[in-house]
Amino acid sequence: MESKSHKTNDSVDKHESSREQLRALQAIFENAVKNNTIEDMREHIDDDFSFVSFTDKSFDNFDAFAKQWKISRDEMIGSGSFTTQLNPEPAHFEGDIAICKGNASNQMLDKKGKAFEYSSNWTVIFKQSEGVWKVLRAHNSLDPFKNPMLVSGVKKYVFKMSAIAFGIGIVSAFMFLKLSS
Repeated sequence: MESKSHKTNDSVDKHESSREQLRALQAIFENAVKNNTIEDMREHIDDDFSFVSFTDKSFDNFDAFAKQWKISRDEMIGSGSFTTQLNPEPAHFEGDIAICKGNASNQMLDKKGKAFEYSSNWTVIFKQSEGVWKVLRAHNSLDPFKNPMLVSGVKKYVFKMSAIAFGIGIVSAFMFLKLSS
């Protein structure tokens, strides 16, 4: 998960092979999201993997994460679609650790056919073992006040409550007028 255009000094060149591996993992992840095949990531996950999602759920292993992924996809997206484009900043390397962060452009078509576009921020820490980079830790977050699914739900709720309040007001006015006469 590395920007392809960042080559400013010798340390970048020293890590070019690692950067290529991280770019390949980025493509695998983006395709796994698009195709709803998150299991494609399993071989790229470290045994000590953990993840914190934008819903504030924490997962201590890939199996728990994959299980929740399926539940969330079924509940929210159903036969709709979800894609993400990771926009990484240059990775920082410390020995066998690579720290990557950036934002993501996300597009979702929910199970009701409603389209949503939103951005999120992410951090992924990779660990290299025997020359192979694997995801050790991951975190994803988004601005809750700009979450289009939440905003849409709040708008529906406000409209529903307004309609109920209007209905109660009409009934109350009718009853008041009837009792007054």
